[in-house]
This record gives sequence, C-alpha cells and structure tokens, in this order.
Amino acid sequence: MEIDAPEEQWVEGMTLNFDRHRQLTQKLLPNFIARNAGSIISLSGNLEPEVVNAAMVAKAGLEVWSKGLSEQLGQHGITVNCVQPGLIDTAQIRRLYPGEERVKFASREIALRDFGRPEDVANAVTFLASPRARYVTGIVLLVDSGMRRYSF
Repeated sequence: MEIDAPEEQWVEGMTLNFDRHRQLTQKLLPNFIARNAGSIISLSGNLEPEVVNAAMVAKAGLEVWSKGLSEQLGQHGITVNCVQPGLIDTAQIRRLYPGEERVKFASREIALRDFGRPEDVANAVTFLASPRARYVTGIVLLVDSGMRRYSF
C-alpha cells in the first residue's frame, strides 16, 4: 500500500483486521463474564511486508489490544491470546508459490522445510481454548516453523 493510498483502503484494512475482532469480542464478553470463563483467540499475522499497509498496522494493533484485554479480563477467568500463523499451505499460498517454487522456497527459508498445514494452526487454537491453557494469557503464539527470526 502506497503512503498516499486512499482512505478507503485504510478503512477496509482496519475493519477486516481489527474492528471485526473487537466487535465480536464486545458481543461475547457479557456471556463470558457471567460464566466467569472464556477464551478469546485472534489470528494475527507474522509476515513482515516490505511496505507498511493497513492490514499490518491493524494486526499489530490487535496484538496490543489483546494484551491489554488479557490484563483486564483475567479477573473474570477469561484468557486472551493471539496466534500468528506463518506460511500455511492454502490455495492462496499455492498461487503465490506454485509447484517447484514452493518446494525450493520451503527448503531455503523454512526451518522444517515445509509449509504449515491448516491443522497446525487449528491445534494451537484448540490448545489455547482448552483447560490445559488455563495459565496462558496475553501471548502471541507463533506457528511458523521458526520463520520469524527474532521475537522483537
């Protein structure tokens, strides 16, 4: 997204990648608080684009917002976390990395030499939503085979 991108592009990126998470959470919170339990899990993103765009800004905001919520909602037994999927083998990835290019990229750039599977992300989300994760809140869990080289 160019620095002078139209306002509509920014609004769309923020709406899809932040506002909808916030709106859904606000609808669910009264029930979670009444039950004194719940898990809020948002999917973020960890790819680092070369150009700043609305989606990237919104996802960074989502992570900061989630951390703040985790501190506010812990007293109600509610955990709040984000999952950052890496390159997951989906139709979109297959379009971006067709055929042999995908294999070469994975062997060169991904520690486990393969793209993730949707169930890899689903397993992380399932764990965070389970009672086994009762003491896990306010985190960003990377599911990316070590593609993100540093935690900062």
